[in-house]
Amino acid sequence: MKKILSILLAAVLFVSTFCMTNASAAYDDVMEEMKLYSDCLLLVSTDNGEVIFSKNANKQTAPASLTKIVTAIVVLENCSDLTATVTVPESCIRELDGTGSSLGGIMAGEQMTVYNLLCCLMLVSANESATTLADYVSGGDRAKFISMMNEVAERLGCTNSHFENPHGLDHENQYVTATDMAKFITHAMSFLAFEEIVARKSYVLPETNLQQSRTIHSSNYMLNSAYKDYYCKYVKGGKTGSTSNAGRCFVAYAAKDGYNYVAVALNSTFSDVDNDGVNENGSFLDCKEMLEWTFSNIELVAIADTTRVVGEIPVKYAKSVDYITLSPAETVYSLVPKGTDSGSLLVELVDAPEAVNAPVKKGEVICKGRVMYAGEVIKEIDLVSNIDAKIGIFAFIGSTAKSVLSSWLFRIAAAVIIIILIILLFKRRKKEKARPVNNKDYRILNYNDFMKLR
Repeated sequence: MKKILSILLAAVLFVSTFCMTNASAAYDDVMEEMKLYSDCLLLVSTDNGEVIFSKNANKQTAPASLTKIVTAIVVLENCSDLTATVTVPESCIRELDGTGSSLGGIMAGEQMTVYNLLCCLMLVSANESATTLADYVSGGDRAKFISMMNEVAERLGCTNSHFENPHGLDHENQYVTATDMAKFITHAMSFLAFEEIVARKSYVLPETNLQQSRTIHSSNYMLNSAYKDYYCKYVKGGKTGSTSNAGRCFVAYAAKDGYNYVAVALNSTFSDVDNDGVNENGSFLDCKEMLEWTFSNIELVAIADTTRVVGEIPVKYAKSVDYITLSPAETVYSLVPKGTDSGSLLVELVDAPEAVNAPVKKGEVICKGRVMYAGEVIKEIDLVSNIDAKIGIFAFIGSTAKSVLSSWLFRIAAAVIIIILIILLFKRRKKEKARPVNNKDYRILNYNDFMKLR
């Protein structure tokens, strides 16, 4: 049931999210003014799916350890008992030899719970945790686990992503997009255990059969106020990634005052951007910049109000009215700059008819409307009639008669009838002239005969 609910949640959040028109184009000027370092960027609301910032969001790029979010999803969907103990196979350690992998110090033969392995996976990005969990879930069939990862991608509609391993080391056939990464982390956050783990700045791993208790620290510096360049108090969790091919990568989940966003930065820099002698992670800087601007400048407002008249359409055959007025079918909310209200937004009619025929019912959909902000479409809505327009019998008869009399079809028919009548009349007269005089029914009398008759 939990698995089904998590899938439904992801569908609700993102099927609508990426089908609707987004408003990101309206904020292109803001992005240009920001100092951003990543090749691919995305900031999207998980509340209504609106995109605030987008740059190369559908470009395929190497995911690095962001891959582990999908690994965690497969584990959480298939492991009902996170307290189950797993013995780490030596092969899951050895396969990483010489790869320069990010490791968590896990030892072959060590016994750890699924939950603790997930903490190592998400906090310190331990590749040996990824291989161990993949081995455990699939019963040692790595190809099966990879297939499960790609099935998750397909199910969530992440058609531009593909996986070849569970840890994120570079592979030519392993790639994601910023859009897909937003979907992955949103789905992952529907699992309480995942949400809890990625929110941790540190975690105490309990003593195992091979090691003493030890503390591990999250690589997500946006959670840690000690890193003032990166710290963002709105961030509730996230995942880092880095390889030579992928650059610096980060995906963050953030919330403030009921507003929830996912920020994604892929293929970013690691350089001394402020000339202080220390290299900075561009993916952290970009996510912080986008999130803090958005929380400071964007709010949810009613951009389409059912009481607002946005246009009118002539109506034919109606009793007492010549026009119907149009209003939004429902109140529509959108994320727009603070201070914006429905009165300052333009609603443009789409495919509006030149006129409609009575009767028209109040609330009947007449056409579509585009809500415009800064010259860009931020929503498409239904526009409905504000009034009832009842049909007027005399108006209908008069308009119909006028329409019929003025139509070219009527004029042609009338002309044909007149021509036929003229032809018939002409033929009749001609026939009458040609008829001979018949005298057999008449007596010709002379004067003497006439006198005799008297």
